[in-house]
This record gives sequence, structure tokens and C-alpha cells, in this order.
Amino acid sequence: MQKKVIIAGAGDALGSRLTAAFLEKGWKVFAGYCREDERRGPEENLSVFGIDPRDHFYIKAAVKKVGEPVDLLIVNVDKEFGDKKATIQDDMDYDSLMEAYDYNCLGPLRLINAFLPLLEQGGGKRIGVVTSKESSNNLCEDTDNFAAHISKAPLNMALTQLFNGLRPEGYTFRVYCKDQENGHDEWALDYFLRDRSYEPEDLKHSDEERIVMRDWMAKEVPW
Repeated sequence: MQKKVIIAGAGDALGSRLTAAFLEKGWKVFAGYCREDERRGPEENLSVFGIDPRDHFYIKAAVKKVGEPVDLLIVNVDKEFGDKKATIQDDMDYDSLMEAYDYNCLGPLRLINAFLPLLEQGGGKRIGVVTSKESSNNLCEDTDNFAAHISKAPLNMALTQLFNGLRPEGYTFRVYCKDQENGHDEWALDYFLRDRSYEPEDLKHSDEERIVMRDWMAKEVPW
């Protein structure tokens, strides 16, 4: 039986590579694009639709367009807002902070919530989320993209809560920390697909029973 994946955020460099890679593997791909100009042309096994991570009703329309069980959901939405550099000592652009939080944190939650019934009907029950090192309290060492960086850490806590609730129901999670500087994302596909349930449950291979964030070298990124 053909496997099916939803890629919510298929238009950036990583999303495009994932779309092409899944198609090459024979998967049926439902590709969600945040902008019209990002969309690929019609291809076999590829269905495209529009998404807006901030608009619950728009996402619900996308769910209806997909309209069939899927095995894997990949959420890849990330956007910068406001001034690129700031600190807590500067005048706060709270509008940009709220926009960034709504898009980068609540956006993935809206998408997961909306598409969850299709995952429940499918056989894979896997949720993949793309994030960046700026979501890590340990690794975010600069003040660039202030609003976007602040909005990413709450997503980690939200994913922890989702994992706690959905893991007992048979769901597994893959959180991929994309390398924005070097673009080494070839490993992402393998990470989203690999079954690690038969590997030893130690600090290196415990991706099934705890929420883990890994980079392009398969190294665990501090949460």
C-alpha cells in the first residue's frame, strides 16, 4: 500500500528537498505552501494546497482537501518578524513578538491539531517538526532575529506536552533542527522515516520514548 505524507511548509529549501525525496521514494505527497509562488507544478503522486499557519479556518479547508488517511505529518513553518537585532533593554516591539509567537509556535500547534484525525486514520502515526537551534535555551547565543528566536522556545514545551499525551496512543515524534548556515539537510528524510523502536533505549538511541531534537549530523541538540 502506498504511504502518504503531508508536508506543511513545502516551499522553502528544506521543504522542497523533502517533497522531491518523498516522491522519489514512491510516497504520495500532500504539499502545503504558505505562498502561491512557492508551489510546484502538477506531478504524479503530488497534491498541493495552500496553508496559513495563523488561520485555523484556512487550515481546516486544507484538511478537507487532503481528505484521506496519512502516515506522516511534517510541519515546517518558520518566519522572522520585526527588527533583526534587539535585547530586553531595547524598546520592545510587542506587535512583532505576538506575530512571531502566533506564527512560529501556535502555527505548528494549529497544523498538528487539524491534521491529527487524518494521522489517526493512517498507519504511521508519526509527527515530524522542523525547528532551528535558536529554539534551544543552551544554543541560542546571539540577539539576532529577536522576535523569531523568542517565539521558538515555547514550541519545544508545546511539543513536550504533545508527546506526553500522544505517545501512549502510539504516536512517535521526530524534531529536526535544521542547519540554516550550511544547508546540510540531506539526513532529514532518513531521520523522519527511520524506525528506532528496536534500537537500544539509551541516551544515544531513545527517540521513541522521549522527545528529542537532532541536527543534520544526528547529534542531539540541547532542548
